[in-house]
Amino acid sequence: MDQKTDNPEKGFLGISSLHIVHYRDSQGKLISIGGMLYRPAAPGKYPAVILCHGFNGHHTDFPMECASFAGHRYVCYAFDFCGAQADGLSIGRTASEYTPYTMVEDLKAVVADLRRQDFVGDQIFLFGGSQGGLVAALTAADPEIRNQVAGLAMYYPALCIPENWHGAPEQETELMGYSIGPDYIRSVQNLDPYAILPNYPGDVCIVCGDRDMLVTMDYIQRAVDAYGRDRVALTVIPGAGHGFVGKDAKTATQAVLDFLLAHRA
Repeated sequence: MDQKTDNPEKGFLGISSLHIVHYRDSQGKLISIGGMLYRPAAPGKYPAVILCHGFNGHHTDFPMECASFAGHRYVCYAFDFCGAQADGLSIGRTASEYTPYTMVEDLKAVVADLRRQDFVGDQIFLFGGSQGGLVAALTAADPEIRNQVAGLAMYYPALCIPENWHGAPEQETELMGYSIGPDYIRSVQNLDPYAILPNYPGDVCIVCGDRDMLVTMDYIQRAVDAYGRDRVALTVIPGAGHGFVGKDAKTATQAVLDFLLAHRA
């Protein structure tokens, strides 16, 4: 059910609603993706931003970003990747079945769904944090969809994941309080994201902290080199780590908003 929201303090004047996307994945499973949709109240077509959470994250992880982008007349959809958290809105896949590649399938299904909505215009931007940034990058580079992505924005994309899991036993493993299956570990061990990133032809925004001990600056510099420096708007926040709070969160949100506005048709 749509709910009209009128809260200037949060920067969003529009309509928010639970939005479900149904599709069958490559294994034939019926997947239901759940998330929150934010859109301007005035009729019309608007550019859209799809927000992708990180490892064991939720659709609720980007409240400042959703408010800011929607407040500037972007449709925003923040959703839960299926199987990627214990208590998410999405169903149809277990924790042992999810991998970065199933997340790419989820994201592609969301893009296809938004393109069918009568309030979404021609431009769809992908945004993700950490693992969600990696998935957004892989999706943007997918040959089936890369020309449909108007821009790619990421917070500290977890390009470290393949190296982190290199040589790890292919067995159920607990990480950060959440279990992942052998399919996940197997799928990332031979993943070379830097060979895939350049397949996305559009512009890229990366925001990171120079004190991030998980996605260190060498991963970010390699990404910039892979895309080409002329295509990347890089914002490095001094003293920030893996996760932005306070003024750093505001700086990061503004950097992505500036990128979106600069690429709005």
